[in-house]
Amino acid sequence: MKNKGLIIVLLILLVCIGGYFTWQNNEKNGSENLQIKVGVLAPFSGDNAYYGELWKRNFEIAKKNYPNIDLVYEDSKFNPTYSVSGYKKLVEFENIKFILGEVASGNSIAVVQSAIQSNSDAVLFSSISSADKLTELGGKYFFRNIPSNNMQGVTVANFIFNNLNMKKVALIPLNDDYGVNISKVFKEHFVKLGGEIVMEDMHQKGQTDFRTLITKIKETNAEVIFVPGNINEPALMMKQAKQMGLTLPFVGGDGSSNEDVIRIAGKASEGFYTSNVLVNKDSDYYKTYRDKFFKKLGKEPSAYDAYAYEAAEIAFQTVSNVEYKQHSFIEYLITTEFESMTGKLHFDKHGQTDRLWGMYQVKNGKFEQVK
Repeated sequence: MKNKGLIIVLLILLVCIGGYFTWQNNEKNGSENLQIKVGVLAPFSGDNAYYGELWKRNFEIAKKNYPNIDLVYEDSKFNPTYSVSGYKKLVEFENIKFILGEVASGNSIAVVQSAIQSNSDAVLFSSISSADKLTELGGKYFFRNIPSNNMQGVTVANFIFNNLNMKKVALIPLNDDYGVNISKVFKEHFVKLGGEIVMEDMHQKGQTDFRTLITKIKETNAEVIFVPGNINEPALMMKQAKQMGLTLPFVGGDGSSNEDVIRIAGKASEGFYTSNVLVNKDSDYYKTYRDKFFKKLGKEPSAYDAYAYEAAEIAFQTVSNVEYKQHSFIEYLITTEFESMTGKLHFDKHGQTDRLWGMYQVKNGKFEQVK
């Protein structure tokens, strides 16, 4: 009986020791013998699962360079409530200190605000969330390799006024943090340039009927329609506009710069302009990435794909080179020069990068960079 009791005690000790060393894997800096957890908070179900799938395919490509990384995925369903609960699950139950997320600006804002309230010890890193408000909230809880909406709104205003030579705009943003933010900056700059907003209205997430809006636009003297939003709504708006005989050009924000817009809108998407992140396709960094992407998927990567891969590379490099703690990540991020799709990349103390936006257009069923 004594031997049996001793065996039980030894087994308990072995389990505890094993658990301790597993926990230590996420408390130490990386090495090839230690597995390090990185969370991924994104939508993997619902209408916007496209974003989660885009992130996952590029994170997995980047992960091949870092065999010591374990990715833990959490579905946010493109909903801020699920984003916050998913973040808490990753931090509190998985003991994860570095999370790639979120995609939607509103969701990222909700998560960061929750993190501030709870004094979280994790870093959130996004390649898509571009709202200006995140600049104010960034630096401890939030970093991003995408430029802010402020510069995006200015970029689109300059493009419409100077490159398209159009001075009268119908402004129809999505009624959320992203749409309101970018349209506000756009409007201010476009008017300063000498342009005119001849109609201003909003569209709603999940809206499918735009005939009333299109009728109102047809009654104005608008030369172009700026519709900063996501995927489904601008695509359906263009499709219905074509059916109703409205031939004005559409311009969207980066949220609409993806293949699903072309798939949904069909021929109505031809000529559609969007802002999106810049990529230097002549750089060795991009060419190496492009070859990996093409080998796996048999197609060309989008700009969003490229920035997702870049974000993962930055994240994996960071957690593999410093102690697995929030303050160590922050120090490394703001003091390190990273390779990127546009050359050398730096982060400031607010977690921001000084990058420009580009302009793209759908030509023959594909997005092509035009500026």
